[in-house]
Amino acid sequence: MSSTPSKSDLRGVGGLAIAAGSLFIAAGAAAWLTVTKQLRDEKIEVPGNAPALAGKRVQGPVTAYVEALTIKGNAERGAGGRTFADVSAALRGVDSSSDEAGELRKQSAALSTAASLRTSLMTSVLAYGVSALVGGLGALFLIVGSKLRRVDE
Repeated sequence: MSSTPSKSDLRGVGGLAIAAGSLFIAAGAAAWLTVTKQLRDEKIEVPGNAPALAGKRVQGPVTAYVEALTIKGNAERGAGGRTFADVSAALRGVDSSSDEAGELRKQSAALSTAASLRTSLMTSVLAYGVSALVGGLGALFLIVGSKLRRVDE
């Protein structure tokens, strides 16, 4: 047995959707602004050898992503084109007291630091995506809610 919702019920659901949408938009905007402020406070500038946006301040999803790519490229170039896994494998195959092992440990530390920085920047990029998703869902809820509120018009 199915019953059709009343206009009053639909208007009530519409009001809830509008409230939720407003909350989602506010939360998405707050998250976006918080991440932007934190990146700005770090005063990171995209280096000159970046594939794009060289010299720009890291303060948004695109500049954070470009900075992460640049860090990866610079770290691997500094390690002779090797990745962290390559350097770790090479370390296992040399005498731990040799000069080569010392150089490999330096490369490993540099690559590890670069990976940490990239991870932080990519987390920022992800946070921007989530905040945009939440804001977009909020806008959708507002639209649906406003349509439901006008069901009797």
